Amino acid sequence: MEINKLQQLLSEMSLQEKIGQMVQLTGVYFDKEAVLTGVVDEQLPPEWIIQYSGSVLGVIGKEKICDIQSKYMEQHPHHIPLLFMADVIHGCRTIFPIPLGQACSFNPELVSEAASIAASEASSEGLKATFSPMIDVSRDPRWGRIMESFGEDPYVNGVMGEAMVDGYQQKNDEGIAACLKHFAGYGAVNAGREYNDVEISQRTFLEQYVKPFRMALKAKPAMVMTAFNAIDRKPISGNKELLRDLLRDKEGFDGTVISDWGSIGQLKEQGVAANMDEAASQAIEAGVDIDMMSPAYMFRLEELVKNGQIPESFIDESAFRVLMMKNQLGLFENPFAGIGKSGNLTQYNRTKAYQMASESYVLLKNEKILPLSQKQKVIWAGPYVTSKEFLSRWAIFGGHEPVETIEDILQDKKINGVCIPGCRMLSEEECRIWQVKPVDSDEEIDEQWLETINREDTVVCVLGEHESQSGEAASRAFLTLPEEQQRLFEKIVKRTDNIVTVIISGRPLDLRRISEKSKAVIMAWRPGTMGAEGIVDLVYGMINPSGKLAVSIPWCVGQVPISYWDIKTGHVLTEDNLENRFTSRYMDIPNSPLYPFGFGLSYTEFDISDVEVKIGQDKRVHVHCNVSNTGKVTGAEVVQCYYETLQTSVVRPKKELVRFQKVFLDPGEAKSVDFSIDSEEFSYFDKNMEIVSSGMQLRISVGNSSDHECGSSEIYI
Repeated sequence: MEINKLQQLLSEMSLQEKIGQMVQLTGVYFDKEAVLTGVVDEQLPPEWIIQYSGSVLGVIGKEKICDIQSKYMEQHPHHIPLLFMADVIHGCRTIFPIPLGQACSFNPELVSEAASIAASEASSEGLKATFSPMIDVSRDPRWGRIMESFGEDPYVNGVMGEAMVDGYQQKNDEGIAACLKHFAGYGAVNAGREYNDVEISQRTFLEQYVKPFRMALKAKPAMVMTAFNAIDRKPISGNKELLRDLLRDKEGFDGTVISDWGSIGQLKEQGVAANMDEAASQAIEAGVDIDMMSPAYMFRLEELVKNGQIPESFIDESAFRVLMMKNQLGLFENPFAGIGKSGNLTQYNRTKAYQMASESYVLLKNEKILPLSQKQKVIWAGPYVTSKEFLSRWAIFGGHEPVETIEDILQDKKINGVCIPGCRMLSEEECRIWQVKPVDSDEEIDEQWLETINREDTVVCVLGEHESQSGEAASRAFLTLPEEQQRLFEKIVKRTDNIVTVIISGRPLDLRRISEKSKAVIMAWRPGTMGAEGIVDLVYGMINPSGKLAVSIPWCVGQVPISYWDIKTGHVLTEDNLENRFTSRYMDIPNSPLYPFGFGLSYTEFDISDVEVKIGQDKRVHVHCNVSNTGKVTGAEVVQCYYETLQTSVVRPKKELVRFQKVFLDPGEAKSVDFSIDSEEFSYFDKNMEIVSSGMQLRISVGNSSDHECGSSEIYI
């Protein structure tokens, strides 16, 4: 529809119709089988809100959505289509690895392809918008939603966020609206506790936590979602400085701002609004266009406008943005755009999910035990060898039925492996804590098989969190494996030294004991539909691991939050003063993580050399290096470029990632890698909160992890 016609439509709409566009309802008011991703208030919405509501979340299915859409448009005075949204986080029907795992691929092109497949599957079943990507910088694995992020690094979050937006918003009727979330700072919740407050400095907020949004906004996402938290004690959903002044005016976002579930009504809980009138007023004045499932807009907005407490121009502004989004999705021309056009779980989709899983696995340790031979005796042990639960709590439309088990894959590939679950995923007490229905089984766990293990035998332990133990509302104080799995591991340790451990998890875990007693450790994250086949193929060398950690794995929970870009401090602990207790240190554990950001091993060896850094005539920083595969198998190395700002008026991070490139090489092959970086990318806020983008002394380094550099140079820009 042309813009002038859209403006004419808005002028003809009643106040209730316009407010309706600004209210998002859960699908339970339209479909009893809709997926619930939040708490529904006992007070039913007014009938006119259900009649005029602009968008619905949690409903999926071609026939179902066609029926709801047809009935809705028929009774709507201006026949405006509904917009169906949902949490399509890491796949719709074909489930890819969790975003944290995808980030470990360091392959933004593949991340974009995965999002494109998710969009096609979602659109084919009637969904036209997703609440993804989440680009909250996350340094605290106690926070369950770290699985939804792209990890601890602002730059990686920005690159992957932009790639995912591009994939979702493909330029055809199979594209869906993307939503950057949560603006902003949500990944820094105090103590890693869900929905908690955030206390960070203005510089850290702007330089580290806003940075990925600034980057991903270049892809022009349709929506941005507000965060639950407050910044400088001012909740985001009522924060005009952040939403209108920073997001819209400074960063240039002209799309739709949507609240997180109930976050406008939460302003009352946070004590900044006395009632729903004040909550609605603060949110609309801040520029929140859609109220997701709070009582504020649906019950109070109409009266506030009629009483003159809120100008109707605010309503027009927000309602028009919603109409614009629907228009850009082509819904006015075709309310059923994309429905039925794509297949689910096609061979192509599964192949891409397998590729993504394969590139997301991170080989953390390998004492010359991997890859295994298919001819040798191998015991596969742990609850995940016979389980299909490789998805996550955010794979809300993904089913376990199409997922194969590791036992299935071994049989299909005719690999001689014995599969023994050995224990339950969770104990009864853990099931109670995590609100999981215990698996009904009268069978006693048979431990006689343990006696058959010889000291020379190889055991692959596949252990990890239950699906319920990560995601929203899944904060943890202890990052250990479930208790029965810990006991199983210790029993196997007593029988053999040849242990390979594969970890299935939505977050970094405390892997000290696992790492100490295993000859090889693989971080497989929550790998999705094709996870089992990828794990088997990696263990037996049919694929070469190429993942790098997008988040540090801490030595223990006492270190968190931890990241490689932690701010510099005094009394620095170095190799030369290890005995000096008057340094910034722990006395009982190391300062450094167990495995650092950017780290990951391969079955081959790489050499990064000939690092050169110079300023070009274009005033950009140009970084060059050569990378070669010096081993005997094909593999991929992630070349990582970091910088450190020297001698500044404020304390800065120890180093920051500014570029990376994944390079695929045959044995003996070499390639050159070149990065070109604009000086503005090194900018920071000085002691007067003024941006510095020139006159800086920088140290540029290139390596293959945050703690291993292969060459560096200092330059002045």
